[in-house]
Parts: sequence; C-alpha cells; structure tokens
Amino acid sequence: MQLRDRLLPFLLTLFALPLVGQRAITVEDMQAWNEIQGEAVSADGSHVVYSLVPDVGDPVAIVRRVADGSEKQFARLHDARFTYDGKYLLGTLKPSRDTVLHYKRKEEAKKLKAMDTLLVWNLATQAAELYPEVYEVKTSERSGDIFAYTTASLLPDSLAKGLDEDARRLVVRRFANQDSFYLEGVVDFQLARDQPIVVAQRTKKDSTWSTGILRVDPTDLEWQTLSSGFPRYGGLNLSYDGEHVGFLSSDADEDEKQPPYVLHYWTAGRDSAFVTTDRDMDWLPSGYRISDDRRPSFSEDGSYLFFGTTPRRPELDTNDISSELADVEVWTTEDPLLYTRQNNTLDQDRRFTYLAVYRTTQDEFEQIATPEMPEASLPDDGKGSHVLLYNESPYSKETMWTGGPGGRDVWIFDLQTGERTPVLEGEPGYFQWSPEGHYISWYNPVDTVYRAYDVRRKEINDLTTNETGIFYDELNDRPMDPYPYGTAGWTENDESLIIYDRYDLWEVDPRGGEATRLTNGREDGISYRFQDLNPEQAAVTYPLLLVFQRDADYFGGYARLDEEEDVTQLEAGPYSFGHFSKARNGEKYLYTRESYTEFPNLRVTERLEDVGEVISDANPQQGDFDWGTIEEYNWIDHEGRELRGLLVKPADFDSTRQYPMLVNYYERSSEGLYRHRTPQPGRSSINYPHYASRGYVIFNPDVIYREGYPGESAYNCVMSGISSLLQEGFIDKERIGMQGHSWGGYQAAYLATKTDLFAAIESGAPVVNMFSAYGGIRWGSGRSRQFQYERTQSRIGGTIWEYPLRYIENSPLFFTDKINTPILILHNDADGAVPWYQGIEWFTALRRLGKPAWFLNYRGEPHWPLKAPNRADFQTRMAQFFDYFLLDAPKPKWMNEGVSPLQRGIEQNLEPAGE
Repeated sequence: MQLRDRLLPFLLTLFALPLVGQRAITVEDMQAWNEIQGEAVSADGSHVVYSLVPDVGDPVAIVRRVADGSEKQFARLHDARFTYDGKYLLGTLKPSRDTVLHYKRKEEAKKLKAMDTLLVWNLATQAAELYPEVYEVKTSERSGDIFAYTTASLLPDSLAKGLDEDARRLVVRRFANQDSFYLEGVVDFQLARDQPIVVAQRTKKDSTWSTGILRVDPTDLEWQTLSSGFPRYGGLNLSYDGEHVGFLSSDADEDEKQPPYVLHYWTAGRDSAFVTTDRDMDWLPSGYRISDDRRPSFSEDGSYLFFGTTPRRPELDTNDISSELADVEVWTTEDPLLYTRQNNTLDQDRRFTYLAVYRTTQDEFEQIATPEMPEASLPDDGKGSHVLLYNESPYSKETMWTGGPGGRDVWIFDLQTGERTPVLEGEPGYFQWSPEGHYISWYNPVDTVYRAYDVRRKEINDLTTNETGIFYDELNDRPMDPYPYGTAGWTENDESLIIYDRYDLWEVDPRGGEATRLTNGREDGISYRFQDLNPEQAAVTYPLLLVFQRDADYFGGYARLDEEEDVTQLEAGPYSFGHFSKARNGEKYLYTRESYTEFPNLRVTERLEDVGEVISDANPQQGDFDWGTIEEYNWIDHEGRELRGLLVKPADFDSTRQYPMLVNYYERSSEGLYRHRTPQPGRSSINYPHYASRGYVIFNPDVIYREGYPGESAYNCVMSGISSLLQEGFIDKERIGMQGHSWGGYQAAYLATKTDLFAAIESGAPVVNMFSAYGGIRWGSGRSRQFQYERTQSRIGGTIWEYPLRYIENSPLFFTDKINTPILILHNDADGAVPWYQGIEWFTALRRLGKPAWFLNYRGEPHWPLKAPNRADFQTRMAQFFDYFLLDAPKPKWMNEGVSPLQRGIEQNLEPAGE
C-alpha cells in the first residue's frame, strides 16, 4: 500500500475535526449545560426569578432586581417562586445530588425528605427565614398573607407514640410578622384560593385529641373545630373565599375497604359543620355510596358542593383459598374497550365516581351523572349553572382502528332545575366550556367545522364553514380527518370565540353570527398566535400580543393586535420568540429570544416596542466551543417539487473541503430553523451542536408523504436531498450516516434496505414488521395499534386485508437481506409506544443473515432512555458508533464484545478495543 493510501483516512479525520485551539462538545459538557426553568416576574415587576438547571447536578435559583441588575443566588433551591403579592420568595432547599446518591447507596433514602428546608426571603429587606424538616408547603394562589407547611412533630416521644406515620405538625405563618398557628397530628390541609384561610384534617392521638376537621382564619387567632370524633375523615376542601368547607367522614371500621361516607358542610357563621346526608337518601341510587375517591369541590360562589358516588364493586378475595381460583382474563369482541385498554385504566376505573351535587342554599341533593351518562365536565372555576354530561362508550370500539376522537352522546344538566337536556348523539370532538359557562364549543373533525351549544337558548350553531375559511390542518398528509389549528380563547362575558386557521385569528359569534378575520397573515404568509399575558383572567382582552413566523424565511417576531383589528409589528428577525409573561400590577414584560446560536436567555422590557434587556447568562461557556451554523436548504426532488430542509455546518466551514454528514429527520422540521438546540444528552436523537462541533455536517430534510407509501416517500425526499448536497461538493460520499428514532427509526430502517449509500445507521424503536405491529398493542395506553397504520402516522390507509402488499412493501424486515450497512438498534424492554419485539425481530434477522448489527436495551426504560446515566451512555455509544465508521476513530470494546449479562452494571466496555 502506498503512503498516500495509508495517510488518506488519517487526513480525512483530521480535516473533519476541530482545528487546534477549538473545542468540541463532549457528553460530559452536555450534562453540565443549563436550562432555564421556573422563570417569573414579581407582581410589581421589580424582580425576576428563574432557576439554572443542569442535566446532571443541582439547580441554582437566581433572583434579580430589575432596576439595578443586582442578583441573589440560592444553590439547591427547588420550586423557587414569588408570593402572590410579590413581596417574598419561597422555595425548598434540598440535599445536594451527591448527598442524595450517598443515602440511596446506603438504602436510607427515606431520611432525605427530613433534610428539606423551607426558605422565605424578603425581597425588600433581603432577610431570610429558614424552616427545617419541611414536608409540604402551600400558599394561597391569590392571597399573599400567609403560608402553611408541615414539619416533624414536636411532641415528646411519650406522646408521639400512636400517631399515624403520615401525621405531621402543621404550622401556619404570616409573612409580615412572626405570628404562627400550629396543630399536631395533621394528615391533610388545604388553603383557600383567594383568602388567607386554612382547613386541616387531624388524626387521632389516643386520648390527647380525637380525629377532626379544623379551620383557622389568622384574624381570629385560634383554630375552630368544625367536626370531631369520626373514625375516618377525607375529601377535605373549601371554597375560593374560605367561607364554605366540605368534607367526608365514615363510622366504618378501618378494615372496611369500601366504607360508606357521609357529607359534611360548614358555612361562615356556624359553630360547626353538619352532616348533610343523615336524612332522606332517595336521591342516591340503590346500592350506591358516597365515595372518598373524589374530593368534594365548590362552585365559584359556594352555592353548589360537588362530590362523587359509586356502586359497591367486587373485591379481590385475599383469603388463602384465593390461590385455588383461576386467574384468567376473558376477552370478548363486543367489549367497548379492548381488554388491554381496560387493564391500563383499571386503577382509574376502580376509583371512578358519578358526580352528584348538594345545593347549599336549598339544602337539596341531586345525582347528576349516571351509568347512562357517566362523564361530567364543569366550567373552569365552577362558574355557570350547568354541567356537561357525555357517554363515549357506544363509539369506543371503533376508535381502536380509527384513532380519535370518537363519537359522544351529550346532555346538559341544569343545576338549578335538575333537568337533563339531550344535545347530541354520536358527535365526534373534544368539548370545552366557555369561561362563564354559557356555551360549549367543539370542533367536528368529520365535518371540519366548529360548533357551539348555547345552554340558555338550548340551540346548536355552526361557527365556521369551509366557505368561511380553512380551519383544519391544510398540510395534513395522513389518511385521517385533519386536526384543527385550535383556539385562542373567549372574549369577555363569552361574547365571542377566537379561532385559528393556518395563518390568522378569527373572531366568531357563538350564536352563529358573523365570523371576522382579525389579521391578514394569509396574504403575507405569516402565521399569528396569541400569547396570554394574564393567565388569571379567563377572557381574552384587547390589545392582544401575538407571536408570528413568516413562511418565506421562517423569521419570527411579535406584534400587537388592537380592538380596531390593526396589527402593529413590534420586533422581527432571524429568531424565535416565546415565554412571554407580564407583571400583574406593572409594565414589566419577560420573554425569550432564541436562534440556533443564541440560547433563549431571559429578556425584560417596560415597552414591547423596545428590544428587551438580556438579564440571564445561563451558559457562558458556550463561547468556548465550536458551535457551527444552521441554514435552510432547498432542492428539487424526483417529482419536481421544491423541498425544504435544515443544514447544519461546522464552525469555520470551508466549501472546498469534504465533511462527514449525518442525516437526521422525522417528518417536517424546517420550521424549527431558528430554534435553539441546547447541548444535552438527548433521549432519542443526535444533538446538533454536539456533532457539528466535532466536524459533522447535519442534514434534516422535510418529508412529504403519499398515502400507502410512507417508506418510498421518505426515500424520495431524503435521497433527492442528499443527491443535491453531494453535487455541492463538500460532502464526503463515503462518510454519510443516518439516525432516527420511532417514526424516524422506521424510515432509517426502510432506507437501509434500499441503498448502500450510508456508512452507518442508528435506528431507535423502529417498526420493521408492519404485519405483526398492526395486531400489536401500544402498552403505554393499552390501545390496539391498528389505527396507526390505517389512519395516522404510518399512512398505509387501510387494513392488512385490503392492502397486504402495502404492508409488505413498507416493512423493512422482509428486505433485511438487502442490507449491507452496519446497524445500531436502540429498543427498550418497557417501550409503551412501539413493542420492543420489533427491534428484536430485526436484530435476530440481521444476526441470522450475518449482517453487522448491535442492539441496545436500557432495562426498564420506556420509548426512550429517560434516566440521566442511560441517556449519557446512549449518546456516548452512538457517537462512538458513528465516529468509528465515519471518522476512522478507534473501535470501542463493546462493538467487539458487547456487554454480557455477567458484565452488565459492572463493565461498560466503552474503552477502545484491545485496551
């Protein structure tokens, strides 16, 4: 061999790697990269809080004073948040990650909870109060006066004996002073949403005190006992203003598994609560009981107290003789739900209750839901005087192959009169209440129209037609009824509903009147979407803040829409904008701007017309690494269509050189051109900056599908894009790899059977045999997989009996003998989306045919590895796999020897082979 031939692989590797002085991103670097979480602005806009959270390590909460930029950092502070009035910061100081690992290794993890410390920090004085050994902390959602927490009991050991293991000392404190109220033996407590009022459930302590329900209003300076003496209590709750309290109790023995409960009610002015269900119970269906599986809840004004009833259900025989009983499942084809689906919802079904109501002002009961109309939906915040009832069981069977949503029979229940009004029969859609409870709206995917039901007029109105506009997904290429673009919300007093089409916002009259287009995005190719700056307010009010994206170049921006339907663009550019929030009582706005190279750091401004000041620097180390660039790439495919994709190039890209390339795609991704890719060890995909920093070009092509031929569609789009890139001259044809997961993994597997262009392929959780997968189960939901092939992502468009050839042609398993590319398969044994036997079928076929392949299974993990060590391990092995075949890097030991059952958890074999 000539010297030139021996040096060529070395030189190619050298050219592909970063130059001297530049640094590539490693897996360890990615584990230290921060994300920003929990960002919020205080009520008056004077402070901002956020947390820097690495993939591996401890969070750091940062509070910034907006006026002068001064900051205070709190290491290991979790759930950092402002009080409602914005005067204090709360959070829990937790043990470090190293401490957690230490105690877990010693199998003493239970001790960790006792190490949590509550921090209360005064923003004005910067004084901190620490409260050790805190178990649970609550504040009123819309009141900043008090906080409550449970901590270890301070009773002497002689008195603490006999307390329930979960019983704690409850402490209620004022923020403004050191006033506090405490209660021993508490197992549950709740705070009113709008007022500083607390209710607590106390467990029995011998003769020291009895079980009971107590309430405290700090202005009264003492606990008020609402009830005591019942063996069991549960379901404690109170109204938003704290003026009404509801709870359950039972006289049944502790061994009773389905005890009958009674409902208690207390209202302001009474000395104690009274049992509401101790008299005529004709309203309760025969054989039913009040259940503690549903916590009672109040309507907004406290006039209705909702709770749950349930029939007595069969119980599992726990006697010894039960071992002599057959343990068998009996499936029938007439079951509304597949048996696996029933198994998946078994715990939920065992706790299912039928909604009932107690009219507090009339002292009357009504059973609302029944087995014929079992599901109940209330308006948000308990507004209105109606309940939506529905039954989807008659239509559930067909959703196993059609997907969803299925049909529903719908009724409206009038809380004032008890009248049930039939509204719809077999209507598909997801139904939602308007904020004030005057309307129910939904989208019918079959008719592709929005509809609304007026509960006062008892009439149904079509809100849109296909002549009005196109409110369904225009780009849908699946053999299914298309999804809608969604809604922005309702205007004040339920006057109108704002609906999206692909580009614009439309204001429609729920009474079936005129539909008005509010923006002109379609003409300009700009898609507008609403950003809610006041989540407490249910209604959408003008002016509206809109974010937008342009079709032509994917530039993002934001704009203001005023009541006169004028759109004012405030900022635009090669970025993506999001995470908008506003100070409740001040003109301070918080948002993010990002691009491929720009991390979405926080920005703050007093005027949205001005570019916000950057107030965070989550990852200053980014400048130390070779990041690369991203651009849109366009080409003409074999059918003459202009396609779009993403092209990532290494730093200091030189078009006269040749680079290794990784192809990674799913369906359509080009719209994410200006999305930042934070370097983190991902669960399923390659990280673009990680590979670009190491000299790879990355190509992500959009795929347009033809019904019945998803594999061929992917081949045509992807291969035409690669051919176009090869003509550019900067891609090394001998060093192209491909990576995909789930649907992307399937497409990678399919292409492996059709071309030898790729030097290496990683395919995660792929479906390779559509015949066996068609009859399989999505174990995460218990659903049959048939719908996926007939109607949704797999796009076959029919059954295996209608189109057997389509199933064969689109199944890589049947063409595995054509594969000559080394394959790395990731498929975990707890995958609830794609049966892991698909990965095994493919691996055993590759093994039988003598093809080079490796199989990774992260035991107990679902569709992707989620645990940090497993994600890091996967990213490490995948990088070693591609580097070996595309960069001539040393071959790792695991690719020669695997990791045997004897080595698992002991030796990882990540070092180069031969060492």
